[in-house]
This record gives sequence, structure tokens and C-alpha cells, in this order.
Amino acid sequence: MAPKMWDLLSESKRIINSQPRHYLNLYLIFLLPLSFLSQIFKHLQQQPPRNHSTITFLSIIFLLISSIFSYGAVITITYSVFHAFFDRPVKLKEAIKSITTSFFPLFATSIITYTLYFFVSFFLTFLIGIVLFLIVYLGNIDLIRVIANPQLIAIVLMLVIFPLILYLEVNLILVRVVVVVESSWGLEPLKRSWKLVKGMKWLGFSTMFLFVSLQMILAWISSYSWVLIFLVSPIAAVLSIYYIAVCTLLYIYCKEKHGEVEEELEVGKEKDEANLSLIPL
Repeated sequence: MAPKMWDLLSESKRIINSQPRHYLNLYLIFLLPLSFLSQIFKHLQQQPPRNHSTITFLSIIFLLISSIFSYGAVITITYSVFHAFFDRPVKLKEAIKSITTSFFPLFATSIITYTLYFFVSFFLTFLIGIVLFLIVYLGNIDLIRVIANPQLIAIVLMLVIFPLILYLEVNLILVRVVVVVESSWGLEPLKRSWKLVKGMKWLGFSTMFLFVSLQMILAWISSYSWVLIFLVSPIAAVLSIYYIAVCTLLYIYCKEKHGEVEEELEVGKEKDEANLSLIPL
């Protein structure tokens, strides 16, 4: 029987509660500072622009710092949750050490993924532009009137591009987990995620929809004042640690569905002679 959203949430809660100090340390080291920085940067962006060069400099600094914290959180939490699921809990030092082997592969894979999104969006925009031009040319429609209505063009682009990007996001939801667990990078994690998520796309979509929606709600709440930023940021960080844990468990269940967990089970049995039951019936 395929797992449901509640199975992922309850299992992630069980794993995190099994090593509360370990995950609290990862939360304090990576996710809480990242959450504060993200909320503060979003709040600053909403202020009236003052110095464009300063804004550009701050944006670059924020991108660098947030990337370090974000990749560190993804790597350490994914590594910890994956091994904890198979009753092989890791220590904080070992989790931190995993950053050295997965940081640059994850960084390179992220660049490839965003490049894919860019070219897909660009290609679709180009095709839509050609279609609109043919409609205007063959239909003898006033081109000035079409161009003067950017909202119509934006709606058309969103109706076409957004569903495709969402489709890509669902199929590539396991990319970061694959990079960390399987020590691969480049196009291989993209192909692996696409393969593993087959038959579990709805669960992947619901997982992504739930956490992204909650994060957007928190971002909207925190946009009203600086006080709310300090209240919302810890909650947003908690959501982040659970999202990383849930994605890791989704990866494991997808592997189980494709019959790829026998080796992991054997390693777990040899270590502590434990019988692991993967998906609750």
C-alpha cells in the first residue's frame, strides 16, 4: 500500500524526536539563521529603493550566505534522516562532515537544474511569441493594442509556463536527496528523480504544495512588521526541517516501490539484527 502524506509527516516526526538534540543543533546552525536572513531580506526588498548598487551588493551577499546555509541544511538533514530511517543514527560531527562530499555536487546540480528551468521557460516564451505574432498577422489584429495589454500576455505566459514548471518541480523533487544519498551529480540526479517519482507524483505534488503554501502564508504574515519577522522565522525554520525530512522519506518510499531498498535493509539487519517495516499497511 502506497504511503500517504500523514505517513510521511508522522515518520519524519518520529525520526526527529528520536534524536531531538541532533536535529535541534542542525536547526540552530543552519535553518534558523537562514530563515531570519530570508525574512529580513524580503522585508528590505519591500522598502522604497535607495541605492541600486548597494541593493545589488546586498543581494549577492545574501545569495552566497543563503546558499551556504541552505545546502548545509539539506545535506546534513537528508544524510541524518536517511540513515536514521534504517536504524543507523549519525552523530552531529558525521552529519557536518557529509557537507564536504556533497556541497559542490549539489551546487553543480542546482546550476544545471535552474539552467533547465530557464531554457524551458525561454523556449515556451519564444513559441508563445511566435503564436501571438501569427495570430496578429493572420487575424489582422492591431499589434499596438496587443502590446499595450501586458496583463493579457502575462496571463497567457502563466497559463502555459507555470503548469510546466510545476510538472518539472514534481518530477525533480528528489534531486537533492539523490545527490546526497547516492553521491551523484549533474544530469544523473535529474534522471534518477524522474524515474523514482513515477507512481508517486501525486504524493510529491501534495508534499510540495503543503509546505510551499505554508511558507508563503508565513512570508505574507511576516511582511507586515519587523516584530512578526522574529516571531515567524523560527516557525518557517521548523517547516523547512520537516520538508527536508519528508522529501528524504519520499525518496526511500519511492525506492521501495521500485524494489531498490533490499541492500539498505540488509545493511541494517547486519548492524543491529532489526526487521524494518517500510510502508505501514
